Amino acid sequence: MTEKLRPFVFSCDAHVAEPPDLFISKMPEHLKQFVIHSEADGNMRITRIGEQVILKIWTNFHQHKTGEGDAAFNAQAADRSCTDARENFVSDCAVDTQRRGARDLQLRLADMDRDGVDAELVFPSLGLMLPRIADREGQRTACQIWNDWAWDYTAPVRDRLIPAAMIPCIDFDDALAECQRAADKGFAAFCLWEGLNNYNDARWDPIFALAAELGIPLVFHTGVGDINIRALKGPGGALYNYTRQMNDAVDVITQLVAGGVLDRNPGAHILFAEHSAGWLWGLAERMDEVYNGHAPSIEPKLSRLPSQIVRDQVHCALQNDGNSSMAIRKGVGIGALLFATDYPHAEGTFPFSKQVIDGLVAANPDVTTDELVAVLGGNAARLFSRANLQPKVEARRAELSAAA
Repeated sequence: MTEKLRPFVFSCDAHVAEPPDLFISKMPEHLKQFVIHSEADGNMRITRIGEQVILKIWTNFHQHKTGEGDAAFNAQAADRSCTDARENFVSDCAVDTQRRGARDLQLRLADMDRDGVDAELVFPSLGLMLPRIADREGQRTACQIWNDWAWDYTAPVRDRLIPAAMIPCIDFDDALAECQRAADKGFAAFCLWEGLNNYNDARWDPIFALAAELGIPLVFHTGVGDINIRALKGPGGALYNYTRQMNDAVDVITQLVAGGVLDRNPGAHILFAEHSAGWLWGLAERMDEVYNGHAPSIEPKLSRLPSQIVRDQVHCALQNDGNSSMAIRKGVGIGALLFATDYPHAEGTFPFSKQVIDGLVAANPDVTTDELVAVLGGNAARLFSRANLQPKVEARRAELSAAA
């Protein structure tokens, strides 16, 4: 796969950074106690809702991969290349890993071009804390603020940056109303919250029915919900807490399947970003086993086996887990898999996405060109059909076919 002849790459997980004062400046006066804001405090960055501390992280949290603050390292980057960028770039070569496009659209496009990424589904940064607003009006208003800003901000580059609308989830009527408002604007994705523990509730049906009717997928991003992202403290905490994030996706999928919401709305599709994907086949098989083995206790009865519902309607984004994730296509189908970079976060694949893709291809020699085209961009273009990127995917596919 040469540099000029590669499939269309659509990353289904990326982020834009809002103006730091977005919620401060836009939230009505009577809701100021629900303003999301963040500031540095010594070596810590503290995010608050009003006066309540929501999150603390070290200000140098990302430097182990971004190289920020290492002037000598980055000075060399312009002059040196790397043959094994994913594993040995620090010792063997210097690669400029700084993410410059989080707040600047032109720099963002330059980073995407350098990384070989054609389009991105983008989520918030500060706005990832929206589910932590526990007040109905406060959460609804803050979601509207972010959606209005994101739609306007991405307007000049919406052929490459596809914003996900943040949907308030305290009240079902509010959720449905914001889905409709966002759809009227032109959004191609609705983002719901994790940790609600109510996705078996039939009151979700009108929301999933609207999404199906409009052809807009419902997406879930890891950690976006009122959940304990630091469930385990002490030894092993970081490894445990980051690994178990896939459990939140397992919970949502299982509730939506078991409660019948997906079965009753077969045109609705759900996508999970930054949860990995290799576990999906095992989950589908386990649900089938339970559905058959405990049949007398199962209610409601479904028109399709759980594994078929997963194959028809559930999708997961892979990034650094391509080996195990590609294997599950044999159980849940190639349509379940989409690619993601998680730009600009340090745990993502930037600026090594090309090498990651090359590694995925090398480790899976049985993957066909059509399957690779589907995972890297074709499935996403179909899922986010409102973004109208399918022609670009097909044009690139035609180039690959002609070259072959």
